[in-house]
Amino acid sequence: MRLASLFLPSLLASAALVGCGGREEVWDSTPGAFIAHGLADAAALVDTSGERALVLPVKADLTLDPVSIPIGRGFASSATTADGKRLVVLARGDVPRLLPDDQGPLLSVIQSGAAPGLVFGYDLGDPLSGLALDPESRFAVVYPSEADTSFVANPNELSIVDLSAGPSDANPTPLTLRSFGGRPQGFFFTPMLGIPGGARRLLAVLTDRDVGIIDLSEPQKGDITVRLSSSGEKLVPAQIAVTDGDPALDDDARLAIRVANDSSVILVDLLPAAAGEATKAHSFRPTPNVVFAGGVPTDIAFVNTDGGLRLAALVPAQRSLTLIDPATGIPSSVALDAPFERISIVTGVVGATASGADMALLWSTSSASVAFVALGSTVGKPYKSVERLELEMPVAAVYDVPAPNDRLKILAGVDQRSFYVLDLIARTASPILASDGALFSVAPDGRRAWMMAPSQPQIAKLDLTSLHPKNLFLTQPVAAAFDVARAGGGRALLAMHATPNVGVTVLDGESPALETATTYASVLLGDLQ
Repeated sequence: MRLASLFLPSLLASAALVGCGGREEVWDSTPGAFIAHGLADAAALVDTSGERALVLPVKADLTLDPVSIPIGRGFASSATTADGKRLVVLARGDVPRLLPDDQGPLLSVIQSGAAPGLVFGYDLGDPLSGLALDPESRFAVVYPSEADTSFVANPNELSIVDLSAGPSDANPTPLTLRSFGGRPQGFFFTPMLGIPGGARRLLAVLTDRDVGIIDLSEPQKGDITVRLSSSGEKLVPAQIAVTDGDPALDDDARLAIRVANDSSVILVDLLPAAAGEATKAHSFRPTPNVVFAGGVPTDIAFVNTDGGLRLAALVPAQRSLTLIDPATGIPSSVALDAPFERISIVTGVVGATASGADMALLWSTSSASVAFVALGSTVGKPYKSVERLELEMPVAAVYDVPAPNDRLKILAGVDQRSFYVLDLIARTASPILASDGALFSVAPDGRRAWMMAPSQPQIAKLDLTSLHPKNLFLTQPVAAAFDVARAGGGRALLAMHATPNVGVTVLDGESPALETATTYASVLLGDLQ
C-alpha cells in the first residue's frame, strides 16, 4: 500500500499564503462537518467549515488530483445530478446580512471532468435550505425546509433553476404556490409529455393536502393547483405516476395521484384549457377524477395490458393487484398469494408478452418472495401468469444494475445481511450473505457491486458476472465508497474514512488490492498527517 501527500500549487494564486509551505490558509484550519458525494469521474467532499467543495479526480496511477472550489457561506444542502457530471451546492449566505459585502444565498453548480470547477453560480432571493434535483439533470428546485428558521417565512416560495443555462433575469424563476393551506412535501418531475400546447415537462409539487402543477417551459406562469377533495377532507398525496398515452395524441397524457392511507386514487387528465378559465395562462387544464383501488394501495404504475392502458395498484391487504381502466375507472383484480407492496416494470429487460403486455416485478417487506407478473387483462378476465420466487428474507430495497448487466437487480433483505442477485431473464435469485450487515452500492459501469460494513474497516467487491466476492481489510472504518472512472481509462474505488481530516484509500476498482492502493490520511489538510 502506498502513502501519498496532497499538495495543490495550482490553487494558490487567489489565496492568502501562510508559512513557508505556501499553502492556502484553509488547508491549515481544522475542518468541521463534511459531506461526501460520488460523481462519474471523481469523488467530492463538501467541507462546510472551509466553505468549499473538494473535487477528487483519480489519476491513472491511483493518486488523487484534488481541486478546491469555493461554495459560499452558510452551507445548506448538496446533491449530485443524476448523470453524475455535476455537484449542486446550496448556501444560505450571511444571515442576517448586515454589511454591504455580506454574501447572499447562492446555488453553485460544480463540474468534474478534465477541468473541475464552477460552471454556474445562481444568486437567490431568500436563504432557503431545501434542494430537489431533476432526475434528468436539468432543473433544480430550491424551497423552504424544516431547517429554515426565519422569523417570518412563506413556506410556499420556490425558486426553479434551469441548470442548462446561466443566470439571467429569468433564471432562477421565483414563484409562490397558490396554496389552500398546504406546504411542499415532495417534488415529481415528469418526462417529456405531449399535452395541449406542445411537448413539455411538468413539475408536480406534493403538499400535505393538494398537488401543484408547474409547466417547466414557462415556470413564471405559476402553478395550477389540483385539490384532492372538495368536501374539506384532508387527503395527503403520497405518490405520482405518469403516462404520455398515445405519442401521436396531445390530449391523453395523465397523472395518477396515490393518496396516503386511502383507497382513492386521483386520475388527472391533462386536457386543453377552455377560453375564459382561471387557468387561461396555461394551454392545458388538469381535470381530476376519483377512482378506487378496492383497498389501500401501496404502489401505483401505468402499464400496458392486452386490453390497453391500465393503472396498476398494489393492494397488499387484499393480496391483489388492481388494474384500473383510466378511461372508464372500471377496476379488475389479479389475485396474488402474498401481500406484495412494491411494483417495478421490467418489460425493457425481459420483453413484452406475445400480446404486447408489460411484465412487472413485485416485492414486499413482509413476504419472503418476489413475483413476476404478465399484465394481461381482457375485460372480465384478469389473469395471465404470476410466477413466484421464494426467498429466505423479505426485501427492504431493490437496486437497479446498469448495462451490460441490466438483466440483474440486487435485492437487499430487511435484516441488512441477506442480499440476492436477481436475474430477470433466468428467474433466479442467488443469495449473498454479509456476516455483520452491510451497506450496498452498484458500480456505474454495471460490472460489480460494493458492500461495506458500517463502522468497520471492511469492504468487499462482488463481481456481477461470476458473483465472486473479494474481501478487503483496510486500515480505517469505511464511511462511504465511490466507484469512479479514472484518468486514462479503468475504474477506481475511493473508500472514505471518517477520520478528523478525512482519510481516503484509493483502490483499483476492477482489481482491488492493498498492495497497489494509495492511502491519504488527511485529504482536507492537503498532506499526510
